[in-house]
Amino acid sequence: MFSLSPVEFRDSPIAGRGVFARRRFTPGEVVVAYAPAQRRVAAQSAEATAAAETRLTLASGDTVIVPDTRVPGGWLCNHSCAPNATLYASGAGRIQCLRPIAPGEEVTIFYGWVSHNEAGRAPCACGAPACRGSIHFDVSDEDVKCVTVTPERTVVVSQPLRRRLVEYEQFLHSIDQDHVQENLAKMLVRLALRK
Repeated sequence: MFSLSPVEFRDSPIAGRGVFARRRFTPGEVVVAYAPAQRRVAAQSAEATAAAETRLTLASGDTVIVPDTRVPGGWLCNHSCAPNATLYASGAGRIQCLRPIAPGEEVTIFYGWVSHNEAGRAPCACGAPACRGSIHFDVSDEDVKCVTVTPERTVVVSQPLRRRLVEYEQFLHSIDQDHVQENLAKMLVRLALRK
């Protein structure tokens, strides 16, 4: 069937269904809307917390975008440790091209998840040569012991966590996903303040 859509949604060799380019995309182009049909809920609401368990929600300021999964969209993009697109939460959410994407190529993004004491939570199946083996960066209780927040609100990180953070920072920079560091920093500070 003929379609004007620039992408198609079909089974993926990475996992489940994925998003595939029907035409060539160049860096900076919007590939697909994150959630063409969506609900917006307050970030602090019980509904947002429950929806986060699906791993499909997208935080946008003080609201959370919850995709209507009956309507395909960028929320079907699979994770890759060498993504060709990135996810932007501003507005209604969008998937935007990072590097050239050829027709037929799967559109992938870097999820940038940060977890706490869930090291084996999300193994990666992207198949990239530099695959990290895990979709998420896990912060353990031992890691939290390496973080101190001073009364002046300065964050001090000791070894060996500092080494892991520097390696992750270099990796994020190499795939143009530096913004993920902010989520990791917020979680580390939040956990350190609890201890």
